[in-house]
Amino acid sequence: MGEVNGAKLLAQSLRVAGARSIFTLSGNQILPIYDAGLDAGLHFIDTRHESPAASMADAWGRLTGQPGVCLVTGGPGVTNVLTGLATALFAESPLLCLAGGTDRPGIGKGGFQELDQVALTRPVCKAAWSVARAEDIPNLVARAWRTAVSGVPGPVHLTLPYDVLLENADASRVMQAALAGLQPWRHEALTTDVEQALDRLVAAERPLVLANASAWRADSGRRLRRLLELTRIPGLAVDSPRGLVDPLLQGLAAAVAEADVVLLLGPQDFTVAYGGPPVLAADVDLIQVHPEAGEVARNRAVAVGLVGDFGSVLQQLLECGSERVWNHSAWASNLVARRAANRDQLAHLAASEDTPIHPLRVIAEVRTRLTSDDCVVMDGGEFGQWARWGLADSPATLLTNGKLGGIGASLSLAMGAALARPGGRAIACMGDGTFGFHGLEFDTAVRHGIPVVAIIGNDAAWGTERHRQIQLYGPDRLVASDLLPQRYDRMAAALGAHGEYVARPEEIGSALDRALASGKPACVNVAIASAASPAIRH
Repeated sequence: MGEVNGAKLLAQSLRVAGARSIFTLSGNQILPIYDAGLDAGLHFIDTRHESPAASMADAWGRLTGQPGVCLVTGGPGVTNVLTGLATALFAESPLLCLAGGTDRPGIGKGGFQELDQVALTRPVCKAAWSVARAEDIPNLVARAWRTAVSGVPGPVHLTLPYDVLLENADASRVMQAALAGLQPWRHEALTTDVEQALDRLVAAERPLVLANASAWRADSGRRLRRLLELTRIPGLAVDSPRGLVDPLLQGLAAAVAEADVVLLLGPQDFTVAYGGPPVLAADVDLIQVHPEAGEVARNRAVAVGLVGDFGSVLQQLLECGSERVWNHSAWASNLVARRAANRDQLAHLAASEDTPIHPLRVIAEVRTRLTSDDCVVMDGGEFGQWARWGLADSPATLLTNGKLGGIGASLSLAMGAALARPGGRAIACMGDGTFGFHGLEFDTAVRHGIPVVAIIGNDAAWGTERHRQIQLYGPDRLVASDLLPQRYDRMAAALGAHGEYVARPEEIGSALDRALASGKPACVNVAIASAASPAIRH
């Protein structure tokens, strides 16, 4: 193979790792990577802002289980991508963030766009490194790839100084390292601990499984669902900044506090009240699974701690649990009935003919059109919360904004989903406030032919903050919470997308059908009533 430069080594390493799409925004410091990527057969999807590039890679990672790759220039390119990396970290999404960087001779001397990019990204990544020599690139790409998918998945950053990308190295010697070690580390828990955990679960009257985002995905997710089927123990996802009052759980927060044994796959963080009341009972037997020993019993003592990656521990529980007798059907049926009763309380809103249109009426129309091939992304505002409630048990794959709780990424996440799963449809449910963050990414969708459909619940307000201010301070104390009823459909259409405006309930279905059938990126802008979130307790 002879000598090749660092950019070619990088492109070849990405190809060996299995990277197909690279989400990027151009800049001088990464142009050598583009040139090398053409020869390596990489596919570049360029965005209008770096944060959406990270969000598209985030969606790719969540849906495929393999790191999504985003590539940005140094300096401001890195500062712009930080929110996208933090969102992926909290969502437990494997991601590889590559960035150009200042030439090595300029470091410490005030070089062009010189920033300590490793220090900037390390707090929002599992790991961050800067490449010192071109010959180190294959090894570091393999290490970063493996780190991103091991334990609790998450983003990893590599800074590639510009002169390293141009430096030559012996490819035949250094590329061998890139062929090995891409697979995640696996770590099983102690068998005695697994048996103790099963003893407590079998003996429980009201057991419950609470599992973080990555435990529900890929092989771990398949094993988790098999375990729930085997044991008849109810399982709930912990993947929201609203914790267990997230509308996806449809009012089951109070039931969690009734559990006498809880199997927690994830950290004892704010979403579970750090492992105690009011989310978990003070006397609950807590069994915690986590790949990092330091996270087990971090905030409260546990009855049993299982140190190992989620997939391996779930397989252990399945194998050992298949020999046990499980009898939790009554408790499981109780929660199913309570959830159905909670849904019934709001069912009338899904059929409402009022104007402005109630958000749940919009979501009900979306729901009837979904299949198991579809993916729906739900943003963090009030319209996204209604989508969570209305789509909680739909056949589609659902993606959220994750525990970080930021808004603005839904359009980009949906575009990443469309590319990761080209056989299905990708739909984003987002508020009008969200559109303002990255609405220009409709241009990206049009240029690259990504037929994402964005449904905007337009109440001309920052709805979450507006309702909160009214609750806390009164309706005459509103600040920075009003917007205008803009025609976002026309903005999207001006960029080449399909646009629909909906003002009456009877118009929703036909508008959605036209948007979905257009074969183009589409924006369905719906004038909705400003309705507070359905995050209720029962």
